[in-house]
Amino acid sequence: MCRSTKSIFSFLVSLSSSKHPSVECKQNKKYTYGFAHWFFGRALGLVCFFAFISYWIQADALIGPAGINAWEKDLEFIETLSAAQEDTVNKWFLRPTLLWLPLLDNHNLLFAIGTLSAGFLILGFIPALSAIIAYVTYLSLMVVGGPFLSFQWDILLLETLLISLPFLPISRIHKLSDAHDPPIIGRFLLIALLAKLMLESGVVKFTFFDRNGFNTWRELTALDFHYWTQPLPHTLSPWIHALPDWFDQLSLFLIYATELVLPFLLFLPGKWRRIGVIGQIILQVAILLSGNYGFFNLLTLCLCIPLIDDQLLPSFLVKKISQNKKQGARFRTFLRTGIACILAFIMVSTTFGHLIKDIKGNQAALKEHLVVPKWIQSLQVKAGHFRCFNSYGLFRVMTTTRPEIIIEASRDGTTWQTYEFKWKPSHENQSLSFTGPHMPRIDWQMWFEGLNFENHTQHPFSQFLYGRFLQMMVNGHSDSVFSNLREVLGVKEFQALQRSPPAVQNQAITNYNHLIQSFRSRSKWFGSFLKALGEGKQNVLEQLSPTNPVDYKPSYLRVSLSHFKFSEAEGMQWEISKIPGASYTLALDI
Repeated sequence: MCRSTKSIFSFLVSLSSSKHPSVECKQNKKYTYGFAHWFFGRALGLVCFFAFISYWIQADALIGPAGINAWEKDLEFIETLSAAQEDTVNKWFLRPTLLWLPLLDNHNLLFAIGTLSAGFLILGFIPALSAIIAYVTYLSLMVVGGPFLSFQWDILLLETLLISLPFLPISRIHKLSDAHDPPIIGRFLLIALLAKLMLESGVVKFTFFDRNGFNTWRELTALDFHYWTQPLPHTLSPWIHALPDWFDQLSLFLIYATELVLPFLLFLPGKWRRIGVIGQIILQVAILLSGNYGFFNLLTLCLCIPLIDDQLLPSFLVKKISQNKKQGARFRTFLRTGIACILAFIMVSTTFGHLIKDIKGNQAALKEHLVVPKWIQSLQVKAGHFRCFNSYGLFRVMTTTRPEIIIEASRDGTTWQTYEFKWKPSHENQSLSFTGPHMPRIDWQMWFEGLNFENHTQHPFSQFLYGRFLQMMVNGHSDSVFSNLREVLGVKEFQALQRSPPAVQNQAITNYNHLIQSFRSRSKWFGSFLKALGEGKQNVLEQLSPTNPVDYKPSYLRVSLSHFKFSEAEGMQWEISKIPGASYTLALDI
């Protein structure tokens, strides 16, 4: 082996050594991370366990054979698409899932394997291998989840599992008595992921504006709206909303400091690092106390663990940590560190590209001056196939209204009963509750669909066409029907269009194509959900409230939109105002 090769080999091995400055020294004080090395995998395993179980108990309604977004139909579509474009489209890149394999084409089997791997992580049994299995199974189930698995915490969980591989030990049983300092580069990757999550979330708050050109984060009014417009408030949300204005102002500045300043402290030694991580922990606890975000806060708190040094722990716990610094086989260490370096390069490069886009925002001012290099764009696309090295941006645009969709059922079109959800508000007296680490996917998607519905009410044509889209989805029409303008618009509207001048016809057809594409990409799930309600599918109805009064197959569904706001009246949880004209009565084909 030549001298230069030996030097590279020695350098890579040193990055994985506990004797390298992963132990920070300042004034002869050493900071070690043995407990963090032992505890991180177990905490991550617990979050994975919650994620798998939460998804599993909803899977039959979401992606099962009779579900809203059946994975078998999705894979059939992808296979047809890839067969038609074999040279340019690969089904494994479009849907990287084990469900393609004949022996694993059962979502319940993948849930069982994933949950078992999460349990192994909790127990410290072959942590690195358990994390790989958890990553592959969650990825396999996430990519067929459609809009229900399109949230930032899902991709954050996948990225954390992948990035944690150089940090997690390979040992068969990772005991506290065997814990020692983790590899410096493995620890760096997790710290970098936390810093990226926070920094991007801070930047986008100042660079993204709503459709009216307003930015409540800049105007210091974001928290006037946040607690009652967030997707799923809980019991404490109204109480926090009622706190004085000075508290909201102080909270805003603390959020800005935590997301834009403290991430840089995470890479510094000693007390600066501790200040940085304490700030992140406080922010996550505050978010947890103010709203329901499933396992997201727990996952972000997991990323804080590698920053907690042993010197912060009680002495009786530190004594249980081994002082043994023995490392694994030299070649295995070299290989593992080499992989970690590749991951670090991809993370730093893609994060640079994401930050450029974050700084540009959704305004035109900087778009010509800030350009992401093409090689980084290519790298981002390749990484995107595996849902890793993602862009983040928590609460980038604060909603200032709460449009809630109300779904009602009727046998005769005269007497109506409202479908009640477990967590989504449906009436003025519906109480708020904690979801814990559970993520109710349908309730969350209803919040987003309410925003879509409100956007469609801004123009008569989009409002009319959205209603027609829902009617045809409820009646079970296939996607091909939307290419038939006459059938979608109806005879009267189609004839009126034919009598219009050519310029008006061309503009109407352009608008039609744009809106239908938007409905199919954003609201198709909602049409399928309404169809399932109309058919009285038990697996879907089970996801609603146990007190839901609709226990029959209706002849009609009514979908309407109202604005909800925390009520100040005693005995009422919500103040409701109906949005004029935002209502559709859908007749079901029986």
